[in-house]
Amino acid sequence: MRCYKCGGTLTEADRCPQCGADTALYKKAVMASNAYYNLGLAKARVRDLSGAAESLKTSIMINKNNTDARNLLGLVYCEMGEVVEALSEWVISKNLKPENNPASSYIAQIQSNQSRFDMVTGTVKKYNTALKYAKEGNLDMATIQLKKIVVQNPQLIKAHQLLALLYIKDKEYGRAKKLLNSVLKIDRNNTLAQLYLKEIDDELQLRKKQSSQSDFLPKKREKKVPDTKPLSGNDVIMPRSSYKEPSNGAITIINILAGVAIGAALIWFLVMPSRYKGITEEYNKSLQDYSEQLSSGNVELNSMTQELEKVRSEKEALEEKLSGLSGDSGSNKLLTAVIKAANLYIANDTVAAAEALIDLDVSSLPTDEAKKLYNTVAEATMKPAANEFYNKGTTEYGKADYSSAAENFVNAFKCDSTKAEAAYYAAKCYVALNQPENAKKYYQYIVEGFQSSSYYSEADAYVKSH
Repeated sequence: MRCYKCGGTLTEADRCPQCGADTALYKKAVMASNAYYNLGLAKARVRDLSGAAESLKTSIMINKNNTDARNLLGLVYCEMGEVVEALSEWVISKNLKPENNPASSYIAQIQSNQSRFDMVTGTVKKYNTALKYAKEGNLDMATIQLKKIVVQNPQLIKAHQLLALLYIKDKEYGRAKKLLNSVLKIDRNNTLAQLYLKEIDDELQLRKKQSSQSDFLPKKREKKVPDTKPLSGNDVIMPRSSYKEPSNGAITIINILAGVAIGAALIWFLVMPSRYKGITEEYNKSLQDYSEQLSSGNVELNSMTQELEKVRSEKEALEEKLSGLSGDSGSNKLLTAVIKAANLYIANDTVAAAEALIDLDVSSLPTDEAKKLYNTVAEATMKPAANEFYNKGTTEYGKADYSSAAENFVNAFKCDSTKAEAAYYAAKCYVALNQPENAKKYYQYIVEGFQSSSYYSEADAYVKSH
């Protein structure tokens, strides 16, 4: 055992022989951490993964430098389908102990199969979406999403448990039991799965009991029909009537026609007025909706026209000022770029206008009029252009054209610095292009500005490991 202060070898004494630091409590903490590590290792060997995870968490809480416990916890997480949590533990372990640490090989093994890693991390995002659907009461969408996750990542215990819970709610106990038994094959002593199975068994027992009780309830006695007795001399026999309905076909046709006429009259006087009233109300409502849309469209058109006129006037003022200047200095180039962007915006080419402004530093513009024009055009073009660049990048990313995709994702992030997904996929493209410095740069943007996003864990792990 090493001293926490100087790194010297400790003896049985309560003080370090080299620096004299009091190590009594430190020794107890290390021994307790190791005991929980051994307990976690024993549970992991018999596939009690959730119990092993709890013991290993306790071990790390007592001694955060216990890299053996962190590495084993990462392996347990990986076996439970939670690869992102596993990577986090291995990255921390590698930072605590850079040399001769098996965590390095674990990380390399995960990163070597990028497509598999992307698929697994994608299932984690889908699980979060399904959980959100379930909390909002949209159970059908949650069930569909979870079915896909279970197929793609059969190790993800949380997805199995949530889908089983939804099946239990719909009283599909057979499907729920199948999922929970799959969980117990992965994690033998999973408490939640055992609790759900007990609830299912209790419900099935209750149904069986109610069914068996209903079998023993007294049945209704059926009334016996008395047997017909033979006629006696006192019985009266009624003769058959000889009256017959007239068989004239004309009367039958007249009755049918009269019934049709009465039915038509009822429909005309009772049904049609309410029908016409409903059609009229629907028409009036549609007319009102169209009128409101038209008025809002006119207001928006007037607003856009005014903004366009404002841009034109600012551009003309800037052109006049530029015409008084000569040469090809840096200030003139900036002014020319702003005017070019304004012309493109007036020509309704939003993406090109934004592209002309992407790398311009507004603080470097020489006049207030130029800054004002820059702000006006940027406000109108940057966010729509960011969406355009992002969509192009997504298409190119799907075709594995990572160079073009990276350029478009970078432009999207420059146009809209709140678009975390643009920075994330730019970093992914640079990883695919083997440009770790650029990848780290865009992962760093996520670490610094988007801690609450779903991309944070992956970005933080990459930044810490490079």
